[in-house]
Amino acid sequence: MTKYSELHESELIFLLRKGHEGALKPLYNLHVKKLHYFILRTAKSRQLTEDVIQDVFIKIWENREHIDPGLPFKTYLYTIAKRHLLNLLKRVQHESGILDEIRKYAVPVENTTELQMEYSESNTLLHEAIAKLPPQCKEVFLRCKIRGLSYKQAAAELNITEGTVNSQMVKALRLIKEYISFKNTILLLLACLLNY
Repeated sequence: MTKYSELHESELIFLLRKGHEGALKPLYNLHVKKLHYFILRTAKSRQLTEDVIQDVFIKIWENREHIDPGLPFKTYLYTIAKRHLLNLLKRVQHESGILDEIRKYAVPVENTTELQMEYSESNTLLHEAIAKLPPQCKEVFLRCKIRGLSYKQAAAELNITEGTVNSQMVKALRLIKEYISFKNTILLLLACLLNY
């Protein structure tokens, strides 16, 4: 078994390009602190920063074959992070504009029943998103987020590595976000159409 943490960055990149999942964690550990600071300076939100970092490392894994080992990995990593953050900020700004437009025409009502319905709808949406996850992804998500197990405990129960648990959690969170975002976009469009 390769001890990834003892390898040089260029060796880790070589293994990553070949599909060695274990090479991703030491690369993550090597760059996460400085990358966190770099993103946080612009994002001004710890949660958004952590989301961007997760998304960036998902992109690194998904596009591992395209990493040029002749170029500095840090430059590649920071370029992806900057582009992803800027795209997210543009999307948030655009969605905020749409929501502001919808709020102009919405009747403000503080209604407990309405709030309960919204909670119920959100809960249903989350359950739908979880149900659509690939099997291993779903099992990992349910153990870690619903049952509250650590990655180590989930790995032991599922007889997989902690690295696999981590990558499956990242994938699950991305798929859930995408599903909810897609459904919310449809609901917003319907709301806009109903106002016209």
